[in-house]
Amino acid sequence: MTDTSDLERQARAQAADLGRKAKEAVADTVRDAAGTAQAQAAQEVQATADAAGAAADAFAPGSVQAQAAQMVAGQLEDAARRVRSLEFDQTMQDVTAFARRNPLLFLSAAALTGFAATRFLKARDPAASALRGQEGALATSDGGNNHGAS
Repeated sequence: MTDTSDLERQARAQAADLGRKAKEAVADTVRDAAGTAQAQAAQEVQATADAAGAAADAFAPGSVQAQAAQMVAGQLEDAARRVRSLEFDQTMQDVTAFARRNPLLFLSAAALTGFAATRFLKARDPAASALRGQEGALATSDGGNNHGAS
């Protein structure tokens, strides 16, 4: 009977070890993906800041428009700096704490973010836009019906 309990203990220990390794692998993958997304987001914000700075240069020096564009550029540069300096683990702890305190608000924000991201990605994907355009052209070319197909 001790052989069975020893085997059971060993199996549980191995299963726990595999679970721990899998959790660490997933965490590493998520950290890598988050780091890549963070760098890309900071780059996009910085590019927008650079564009705002260039727009400020296009206006007459000292004009209200130039000052506004410079203010926007400065704010965007600060935002890019903050995005670059975010620490993944601390951000995850903050998000987790917020989600526990406000679950309904968190789920609503997550759904809204997902919806906005989907719309943004669809708008940026030229292949999807071309495909939608082709589908629309096909629907209008056959009059929108297929009565003669049967």
